[in-house]
Amino acid sequence: MKLPLTAFLLILYTHSCAQSAQGWDPTPSPCSALLVAQVLVDGLWAPADARIAAFDERGHCVGASDLFSTGTISYAGLRLFGDDPQTLPVEGLTEGGRFSLRLHLPESGQTLTWFGPDGGTLLSGWSDQSGGRLPGFDDPTGVLAFHTRLVPFTCYSPTP
Repeated sequence: MKLPLTAFLLILYTHSCAQSAQGWDPTPSPCSALLVAQVLVDGLWAPADARIAAFDERGHCVGASDLFSTGTISYAGLRLFGDDPQTLPVEGLTEGGRFSLRLHLPESGQTLTWFGPDGGTLLSGWSDQSGGRLPGFDDPTGVLAFHTRLVPFTCYSPTP
């Protein structure tokens, strides 16, 4: 299963499709890396028609793709473009660059931002892999969990 999934993901990131959210049009470059993960929304598999995108710290889209499903599982195969050192201005990620992830749900029109366990939105560690998988984001069993609302939590502090 691993080889067919890998081949499918490598083909997927070159597939272009209609834009579903404004500003989700990255500038392709020869420098890129592939983020691979399963995608959940509120604990359920994301809808197959959802679109995921990555944005650099300046808010520029550096990658966008449609999700795909195998069976009931929704996957992202997201190509993150790096800066082309031959051109100006900087239009993509640079080594070690940080990025955020957003998920657009066409049915509801919602765009969700990924939040990490620490409440932050930025992921770090981008590196040019010449289109190969991005280390640390290369596991098809890894999960990106998005939420349609912030989940309140209470810190418990025992009474002395």
